[in-house]
Amino acid sequence: MISNSLCVQSPARDERRDSIDRHVGQRIKAKRILENMSQERLARALGISYQQLQRYESGKGRLPCSMMYRAAEALGVPVGFFFEQMPGTSDAPTGRQPDKAALSAARNLQAVEPNTRECLMRLIDVLSKPERQAKAGK
Repeated sequence: MISNSLCVQSPARDERRDSIDRHVGQRIKAKRILENMSQERLARALGISYQQLQRYESGKGRLPCSMMYRAAEALGVPVGFFFEQMPGTSDAPTGRQPDKAALSAARNLQAVEPNTRECLMRLIDVLSKPERQAKAGK
């Protein structure tokens, strides 16, 4: 007879798993936004409702492997893309993760002529300096 205690996962393992689910969901959402793809369109490509996609993107639902594969195909990335920059790894980003507005701005900047893009990037850099200086002074 197998003891019930063997079937119970430790809270630390559950938290790690949940953080992985959240990370994968955030990477799917970020790539979807950068590709200017609606939740409805990606959900259709995956054969699920947009509400289910919302659960996956928020990390509240666990994405099946087959669905992850289809998401990678629909977004034009390798499956490994969803695991890049995982917190606690050497390639994890420092600082805040981009929000929807930042991702939309990045997507739109890709469509701008290179010289204009460079000017806009300098403007953004100048405008963000007061915020960076205020954070550094805290």
